[in-house]
Parts: sequence; structure tokens; C-alpha cells
Amino acid sequence: MATPGDPLEDDEEAFHWAGDEATGREGARLPVANAQDVAETPADDAPSAGPARRAGTAPLTILFGLLYLVITVGWILGTGYTSAGSTELFPQLTWQFAEFTAIIAAPVWFGTTVLLTSGRLGVRVGFLALGLGVLLPWPILPLLAVS
Repeated sequence: MATPGDPLEDDEEAFHWAGDEATGREGARLPVANAQDVAETPADDAPSAGPARRAGTAPLTILFGLLYLVITVGWILGTGYTSAGSTELFPQLTWQFAEFTAIIAAPVWFGTTVLLTSGRLGVRVGFLALGLGVLLPWPILPLLAVS
């Protein structure tokens, strides 16, 4: 007989879900052996978890992903044409760090926005459009104006 706090009792409780008694399920929920057993087991009544996905989200996300890729390439090209203008160590290190953060800012913004705004198309498009304006590769704009 198991006593309270006994590891065996805790293991048995791990196989039960809250509300099993209300749905008529008694006993431990164990993995089923084959596909026929899966067909015989009743489905859960609880709705599926997770945000609802909209059909129009994927094409817009791909379009914005390509635009953010262009911005990243623009920053890579733009940082290649600029320099720190100093030969001292600290200004060179800070310049290199700033170039690195400028290059990875667009992919980080895109990934964070897509991750945090799943299921909300308007909010996602708004933040992605804001990022396009904020993360514009300024060093490459004079090069585009000359050519």
C-alpha cells in the first residue's frame, strides 16, 4: 500500500488528467500499441490549443521575408562601402559591432515579429511594415542615387 508522498503513488497520478472522472475515463492513460487501438479510443472533447491560422498569412509573410532579405543584403553591401575612419582599436571594434548589429537587425526583427504575432494578420503586417521603414539600409541609398 502506498503512503502519501510515495514515489509510486506520484507515478500513478502522472498517468491521469484532471477531469477524467467527469468524461467517464478511468484508469491510466498509456500509449496505445497499434493503429486499431487508436481508432477505438475516444477523442478528447477539449478544443485544440493554439491560435487559429489564417489562409492569407503565409503569402504575406513570404513577401515580407523576401523584402527583409533584400534589406539584409543592402546592409551587407552598405557596410562594405563604409569604414570607421580610425586606426585605433576601440573605434574599430565598436564600428565592427555596429556593422554586425545592422546586418542582423532585419532578420531578428522579421523572426521576432512572425513569432510573436501568430494568428493576428493586421498586427503582423503593421509591425513588418514598420520594420521596413526603420531598418532601411541608409548607407546604400547614396550609392543607388549615383547609379
